[in-house]
Amino acid sequence: MVTIKDVAREAGVSIATVSRVINGFSNVNEETRKKVLRAIKSLGYKPMPSLRKASELLYTIGVLLPNLKGDHYNEILMAIEDYAKRNDFEVMVSVPNMLPEEEKHVLDQYFKRKIDGIILCELFGGIEYLKPFINSGIPIVALDYYIEEVVCDSVNIDNLTGAMNAMKYLYKMGHRKILYVRGPQYSPASRNREKGIKKFLDRHKDVEVFFSEHEGFNPEDGYQSVSEFLKKKGKLFTAVFSVNDWSAIGAIRALKENGLEIPEDVSIIGYDDAPYSEYLYPPLTTIRQPRWEMGQMAAQLLIDRILGKGPKIARNVILPTQLIERQSVKKIE
Repeated sequence: MVTIKDVAREAGVSIATVSRVINGFSNVNEETRKKVLRAIKSLGYKPMPSLRKASELLYTIGVLLPNLKGDHYNEILMAIEDYAKRNDFEVMVSVPNMLPEEEKHVLDQYFKRKIDGIILCELFGGIEYLKPFINSGIPIVALDYYIEEVVCDSVNIDNLTGAMNAMKYLYKMGHRKILYVRGPQYSPASRNREKGIKKFLDRHKDVEVFFSEHEGFNPEDGYQSVSEFLKKKGKLFTAVFSVNDWSAIGAIRALKENGLEIPEDVSIIGYDDAPYSEYLYPPLTTIRQPRWEMGQMAAQLLIDRILGKGPKIARNVILPTQLIERQSVKKIE
């Protein structure tokens, strides 16, 4: 790991000079400042946060979200902010639009601004570039991002079991041929849902699942997935399992445009229990994700870590899902 000594050596200046540049002091001439900044960039140095007493905390946490489409991260963010405000913390939010390089840039900015801690929601850039931040001592909570190696506190949904429960329900209702509207493969939550489906298939050889060629979380993705499948292969399925409720909206439209009624001709089940799900026609059967609990738990873990409360070892909290049965799945023989 690159240290401030390495930067000083590279720039040919003292450690104190490097420290003054990092902290924005004016008593450094422009030429020296540029040399130090070039050395920092060349070596990839991440400045250690200033050592502060507990009484000198900034009481600010950063939240990094992949997007604010739909309702999933909106509700999680509101829960984080609710808990933070009740504990006298402010929240700084960034949305890098699911671009790994932009995520890295935002993390660097959070680091430089010396905020007290960061909540990362479904990080797409990977775990490796987190390690310098973890090693620096900045508290981090990974939310909605499955990490096999527990290197920091994390809050996740049991997506594998949730997908298995959706499949079990469809099976109980008589469905043996199912079209799965896939989520993006860069998403850990999406990959784990597919693992749940495949685990179910290993135990139920009489079930066939068609995985859509198109993938995504948005209504247009659900629409395209179902439309393309019907055009190429026809109605080989009795039920659709959509990776989330947001894409299920598009899937429903595609089914109706092809003259298929729900649930008379085709059943459909979603994943999320979004606020609008019960107001669709027919009301959507779905797997509930406890979004409010996710946000509250992530904020609690982070603030406890910032204030030095709780155990020193990293904690991985897995929250359960729940099947919400409505009227979009028909029992068939």
